[in-house]
Amino acid sequence: MMEARFFTDVGQFREQNEDAGGIYINQTGQELLVICDGMGGHAAGEVASQFVNNSLKDRFEQENFVEYDRAEDWLNANLADINRQLYNESMDNEAYRGMGTTCVCVLIYEKDIVVANIGDSRAYLVNNREMLQLTNDHTFVNHLVTIGEITKEDAYTHPQRNIITKVMGTDKRVKPDIFYYNTKYYDYLLLNSDGLTDYLREAEVQDIIMTHEGTTEDIGNSLIESTIEAEGKDNISLVLCPFEGGKI
Repeated sequence: MMEARFFTDVGQFREQNEDAGGIYINQTGQELLVICDGMGGHAAGEVASQFVNNSLKDRFEQENFVEYDRAEDWLNANLADINRQLYNESMDNEAYRGMGTTCVCVLIYEKDIVVANIGDSRAYLVNNREMLQLTNDHTFVNHLVTIGEITKEDAYTHPQRNIITKVMGTDKRVKPDIFYYNTKYYDYLLLNSDGLTDYLREAEVQDIIMTHEGTTEDIGNSLIESTIEAEGKDNISLVLCPFEGGKI
């Protein structure tokens, strides 16, 4: 079993932690990794992220092995259903109106992963050579980067960088992006909320992960501390999963 670890910190500037996530194991020992980053007034962001995270946990823990060729269907069906429940909750309760959450989750197979993404929380594969972003941010600035209007560097300081174009909970229907990757040449899988990568550049994150002498636990704590030192203004959450060859 790979020693994946979940880390979260409210950070220096927020009253409450609107991130949620974890590592969940089903009836056959298979792993599902989850990060959600909530948004909405009056703690509703926290409600949304916890709802999606806990729903995925409950559903997955009752499952037997999700076959590789069923992974996409499983992720699509469950995320659609959870989204509908969250949307209904927001419609039924005035205090939760407009709440939403990002969600990135990964089903792990031996040397393969299946990734589902809604919003701007991210998944990466990391080794000494590269930090490969597996997901596409559903944001206005990422759209501008994609069409060549601005550079990736410009995106860090763009005035509209907080506009997210797709989340869970705000529409009755939502469809995640699904990605398939082989992990053979990588040391780590990283999932994170934007509280990490909005304040640390990818090269810094890669450097901390790959040069750290400690355990997975130490590396995750170091990423959180470095983000706080960089005056990150958001909650910070991540899941770090070492592969064979990566440090346990």
